[in-house]
Amino acid sequence: MAAESLYQGRSIVDTAAAAAALGAPWYVVSAGLGLIRHDQPVPAYECTVAAGTDLDRRLRAVGCHVPQWWNALTETSPAPLSRLIAKAPTLLALPSGYLRLVQDDLAQVTPARARSLRIFTSAAGVQCLPRHLQGCVMPYDDRLESVRGYAGTRSDFAQRALRHFVEVLQATEMPLEESHETVAASLAHRRRRHRATGQRMTDDEILKVLEAQWTRHSGSSTKLLRYLRDEARISCEQKRFSRLWQGLSAQLRA
Repeated sequence: MAAESLYQGRSIVDTAAAAAALGAPWYVVSAGLGLIRHDQPVPAYECTVAAGTDLDRRLRAVGCHVPQWWNALTETSPAPLSRLIAKAPTLLALPSGYLRLVQDDLAQVTPARARSLRIFTSAAGVQCLPRHLQGCVMPYDDRLESVRGYAGTRSDFAQRALRHFVEVLQATEMPLEESHETVAASLAHRRRRHRATGQRMTDDEILKVLEAQWTRHSGSSTKLLRYLRDEARISCEQKRFSRLWQGLSAQLRA
């Protein structure tokens, strides 16, 4: 199926909306397939760089780091992300885990091309970037939660910031320094919103929720975790969820 049909969730919805507003194509940085254009046919798959996942454990077992995985995955198309950035002005919205994945690729972006690159990520994400690209990060922070229509979860923060930049600020044509100032000014009088903590449940209670939602979400660990956190508002740490999901998956296959 087309990538835009496979990938789900708030981050994809906001990315697609921003791209539509600009009349531009959009891409997915995929831990399983590489750099994927939105209309490219792709197979269904399950692969992410999150801590505690199967990929994370396998890489650790052989003494490899996440950037090495991206380099191997894209070896037939060297530095695909930096090559894309070299062709046209680019808006890049990624959380810290995925910026760490592509950090060697991004290191190939020249300082000259960096002038037309705008990056949307968290404070942790900034630390995953090559030093010469850190100035490309737009100064969004938790104050975005107080902007009507742009509040959300930490996992989709980067894409929400991207959409706000495109739709509200309409800042894509501004020089780098002016775009920084425009974002800062838009948040200057906003207050940081207190985040409510998720509902706490026992393992057995969470397993019942996962089993009830299994078919709806096709057993996808990514979709089920997003359901727990975003829809059900249930608190579940990544490693704990991975353990519960794997146990339930094995049980349902038996």
